[in-house]
Amino acid sequence: METYLITGHKGWIGSKLFEKVKAVGIDLKDSQDLRSCILPDVDVIYHLAANTSVEESWRIPNLYMRDLEVMATLVDRYPKAKIIYAQSASSLDIQSPYGFSKWACGEYLKKFHKNYVICTFPNVYGGGKGVVDIFKDKEEVTIYGDGLQVRDFVHIDDIIKGLILAKDWAVGEYSMGSGKGTRILDLAKGKKINFLPARSEIRESILPNTTPNWIITKPIQN
Repeated sequence: METYLITGHKGWIGSKLFEKVKAVGIDLKDSQDLRSCILPDVDVIYHLAANTSVEESWRIPNLYMRDLEVMATLVDRYPKAKIIYAQSASSLDIQSPYGFSKWACGEYLKKFHKNYVICTFPNVYGGGKGVVDIFKDKEEVTIYGDGLQVRDFVHIDDIIKGLILAKDWAVGEYSMGSGKGTRILDLAKGKKINFLPARSEIRESILPNTTPNWIITKPIQN
């Protein structure tokens, strides 16, 4: 029987995956440092632990470089395990230290580990964490820039299903998008909008689905 490790198992996506997959969990929320703690022997690693704030990455860029150290630790300690890495669409057009750190981790994994699957996520929603959830049921919302930025949104339940399937995918990189773009402004229809200065971010991010057998079952409803 295969054994599993989920890093970041108390995070938004990690906690949902942890409910579905019987695994050992390691999380910074438990003050566990992946660079120094004793790690169990496992066959499959879902590497979801990471710093995730674009704005914070500009203020504390060195914090985000630590994510590369964590990736190096996993690669070193688990030369035979299959590492499934949660990549971000921000790594495809780097606009921030956060995006750079995600890109760098993926490149390190490809260069120094033989058994990996990289899953590139679009904007995830469902459960109160994504912009879709933040805007939901609010009469007044904040938009950075003009709101004409286009994003690809995929529900967290579909992302979890894809991660579970990924353990059987061949070594490689897979995009888990819907291929459909939604303007941020369209998410705010009928609401009072407070416009703030634009952030350094890509204007359009739409990802295709390049997986062998994953499908979207919960398309976004605008």
